[in-house]
Formats: sequence, structure tokens, C-alpha cells
Amino acid sequence: MDLPDLGAGTARVAVSAAGINPVDARRMTGEIRLGPPPLYLGTEFAGTIVGLKGAAGGWEVGDEVLGSGGDFTHATVIDVPLDNLVRRPPSLPWTVAGSLAGASQTAVTVLEELGPVRTLLVHGGAGGVGSVTVQLARRKGVAVVATGSEANQDYIRSLGATPVVYGPGLVERLERAHSGLFDASIDMAGTDEATKASLARVRPEGIIGSITALQPSSPRVMPIWRKRDPRSVERVAAAIVAGDLRWEVSATYPFEDAPKAYAAILQRHVRGKSVLTFDAVWPLVLG
Repeated sequence: MDLPDLGAGTARVAVSAAGINPVDARRMTGEIRLGPPPLYLGTEFAGTIVGLKGAAGGWEVGDEVLGSGGDFTHATVIDVPLDNLVRRPPSLPWTVAGSLAGASQTAVTVLEELGPVRTLLVHGGAGGVGSVTVQLARRKGVAVVATGSEANQDYIRSLGATPVVYGPGLVERLERAHSGLFDASIDMAGTDEATKASLARVRPEGIIGSITALQPSSPRVMPIWRKRDPRSVERVAAAIVAGDLRWEVSATYPFEDAPKAYAAILQRHVRGKSVLTFDAVWPLVLG
């Protein structure tokens, strides 16, 4: 694609790493439709500013940044509103920086929307958003039960949640793990099983939220949409650097293997985040 003229209030960024989220893979397959083709995928990135126009608010060419994209981030070069940018801490690996903005902002939004709760059920606790949601909730003193695959039970436990394997018999296992009803639940798995389990195990007056962008199968399910707030990204990045939050990148793929990366996401067994890397195409980008 030819690059358009760079607009005021925008930075042109050569991407080093970009996180992959389930919504990207589900848009690719057509399961989620958020506009007509062609599709532009990706919501988060880390890279280096290679172009600026007009007043740049203290940013300079060569600055290393991370954040949410403008229209998409799975590309070698992207144009990003200056307001979306966060400086990359030097000790934060590129793969972590590139996978941080979407998940961290979504997790913060989820906890804000759910409000003050004492108990929380997280469906998909081992994924990128689930991992940070569990940890942020535990830092608030919330008791968390999180579902995941058999292989991810120890990982979920290490984040501070009580792990439960999803699959047939989920409601009964949740009742054994937490005898009372939950104050709220959040679905990051996007399955009918998750919805049915929440309907059975969340208080009648409690919130059942979903970040999956799928059509809810029950009127009790409240869609939650990420709010962009670079300050939340800065706080999460600082907590990771300080060792107060765990952030796991379980798989990296060179940009040319993006189809393989999306296919792996669709299997729904990813721990932490998957990331596209762009090292091999940088010489082509920068000439």
C-alpha cells in the first residue's frame, strides 16, 4: 500500500512487534464483522517513530514507542495519533511492549465496568487479557476463579486465581471451587459454555460481562468495549518493569507467518500473548 501524506497530530512508526488478539483472527474468518473488506487487522504495537509533521508534543524521530494503533497495526509502517503513544521503557522487551496496550487497556476497562466486587469469575484466565485482569483484580483484593485448559492450570494458579478446567461439568467444578455465587463474571473465551456457567453461578443482580465482540446469547450478558487510555498502559508497563505484574509472551511469529499466528489463536489454547515480529522487513521499510 502507498503511504498517505502524514497528517498533523500523527506519528509514522516502523513497527517492531505487534500483539495478536482473538478479535483479529475472528475478523479474518468472518466470525466477527466490523466493516466491509479489505480487512485491516491489529490493535497494538511497539516500534520507532520515523516521521512527524507539525507540532509533535515533545516526540522526535527515533523515539521508541508503544500503544494502540490508529486503524490497524499488523503492518510494517503505521500512522498513529500522537495521543495514543507511550514511551517504551528501555528494559521492556519489544515483544512485551508490542503486545501490551490492547490487553492492558481492556483489563482496566473490564474492572472499571464491573465495579467494586469481592468475587469474580474469569472465563479464559490464561489468555492475554485474562492474565492481566486476574492480576489486577487480585491486587484489588478480589477473590478470582479463572477457567482454562488443563495445561494452563498451574499458570492460572501462579497469577493468584483458583484455576478450573473448562469443558463438560464446568458448572459443577465451579461450585466446588467457590461454593457461593460470584459477584460478577467476564467472558474472554466466547463460548456458550462460558455464558451458561455464568448464568448459573453469578448472583441474579451481578454483572455478566463479555469482551468477545460476539452477539450475546443472553440478555444478561453486557458487552464491554475497551476504552483507550495511555495512562493505564503506562501504569501496566511500569508494573511489569518493576516485577509487580507478570506478562507472558508464549509465541512469536515473523510477519510473513501471520496466517499461522492467526490459526493458532483460533485454537483458543494460547497462554499469555502471541506476537508478530518485523525484524526481517525493517531494511525494506527504512530503505
